[in-house]
Amino acid sequence: MTGRRFCLSLRNGIKTPALGLGAFEATVGAYRAAEKLLADGRVRCGAMLLHQRLGLVAMLCASALVACSDRPSVEGDAGVEIDAGSLTDAGEPNPTSDAGEADGGGSSDAGTSDDAGTSDAGTPLTNSCLGPSSANVANARLPAGYCAWTWATVTDPRGLIVAPNGDVLVVERRAGRITALYDSNSDGVSDSSERATLVEVGGLNHGITLHDGYLYASSATRVLRWPFATGTRAALSGQEEVVTGIPSGGVAGGHVTRTIVFDAEGRLYVSVGSATNVDGDSTRARIRRFTAAQVQAGNVAFTDGEVFADGLRNEVGLRFDSQGRLWGVENERDNLNRADLGGDIHTDNPAEELNLFSEAGRFYGYPYCFSEFLLPAGVGMGRGTQWTDPGFMNDGTHSDAWCRDVNNVVPPMLAMPAHVAPLDIVFYDGASFPPEVVGDAFVSFHGSWNRRPAQGYEVARVVFENGLPVRYEPFFEFNGTDDTSVDWPHRPVGLGVGPHGELFVSSDASGRIIAIGYQR
Repeated sequence: MTGRRFCLSLRNGIKTPALGLGAFEATVGAYRAAEKLLADGRVRCGAMLLHQRLGLVAMLCASALVACSDRPSVEGDAGVEIDAGSLTDAGEPNPTSDAGEADGGGSSDAGTSDDAGTSDAGTPLTNSCLGPSSANVANARLPAGYCAWTWATVTDPRGLIVAPNGDVLVVERRAGRITALYDSNSDGVSDSSERATLVEVGGLNHGITLHDGYLYASSATRVLRWPFATGTRAALSGQEEVVTGIPSGGVAGGHVTRTIVFDAEGRLYVSVGSATNVDGDSTRARIRRFTAAQVQAGNVAFTDGEVFADGLRNEVGLRFDSQGRLWGVENERDNLNRADLGGDIHTDNPAEELNLFSEAGRFYGYPYCFSEFLLPAGVGMGRGTQWTDPGFMNDGTHSDAWCRDVNNVVPPMLAMPAHVAPLDIVFYDGASFPPEVVGDAFVSFHGSWNRRPAQGYEVARVVFENGLPVRYEPFFEFNGTDDTSVDWPHRPVGLGVGPHGELFVSSDASGRIIAIGYQR
């Protein structure tokens, strides 16, 4: 390390003087001391990025701390302070934020910093704001430093998966096809000439994944696969049925998405939602698991799969974290009315759920129980509290006490707002976003249909501490007073982390694949 010198990039292209190793280590020490002040609650620099705080401490010391002490903060669900990011005191985007664009759009005019920084593991962090300014997503609000642009325009995109070479494979529901999207000329977008149809099969509607040399996808009644080599950009052949006889039908067809995911042992998990708003039992609302041997053999009857998790009304998003734990996001019931809890309580209840599946064979509540999000004062017992569904209160078995017994029902790890319709979850493992984001989850909120005012229509960040979720906060949303409007046509569905560390988001309502990057 002898002879090496270090410098710190600040805002607007300003850099500290180059520092020798000793001076740099002293600066880090000053930063840690400042962090102690922050932890003690004496100052709040939470709205500033880590490298900005470090540079300011080195250059301005106490003056920097005083200067940032009046920056706004907001409270999370658990009372934990959340960085205000690019919001002003009035809640509007900060036009001078690091994003470079007041609407949170594409690349910053400031360009790329020479000192991009490193992750906690020492991996160089890269700039992922790669889209042209002409593709900026209008009316978007993002935290400071982030950008969003339209990466591709397709037909009714739903589930997506990012292939090892960076191609984005997406299910186009109305077209019944899977399309490979790519950016071969590196201009930051996938235009109409940079795509290939891989599969066209009527009924494909959401589920998609890659495993062991195959592309897998689902319809309402079966799971299919095709031999697939990374980088393939042509029609696939050799279709095989993997799982058959998945139950369908019900009111308006019931829930028709069939999310599919593999674990490290090659076992396949298939999620099926309820047939109606409130079924009479949980027979259909489950996740089934199939062994690697069953998957390899193919043509397996759905009922031959193990009931891995029961009582899940519509667990659309499924994802494993870096520890190999399976998580899911659940869409709960509509039109909830229970007289002793305030009558019509559907506006803010039940909570949508983030669930952890740590043990096979457990029951998660539906249709007998629901999770509280916000009940009237004097009635509610707090977010995530279990209550009996009104249709089962007098059946001689189910009661509030029964629902709250963790031997009967596994409560959610995090309660999310009612009717936001979470459809996917992904754990960020890219090399672009700030290090404190790595390991956190992003969840797509498709948006409500039976709530006034409507809510959702965004991507939320779920912050994890010590391996568990502690709060959610807005990440990519409409820059307006409501959650949606005619100026915000997007309804997020599928999520994936791209090769540059960008976050891909499909929006079926607007027919877009949106990329969200971080400027470095």
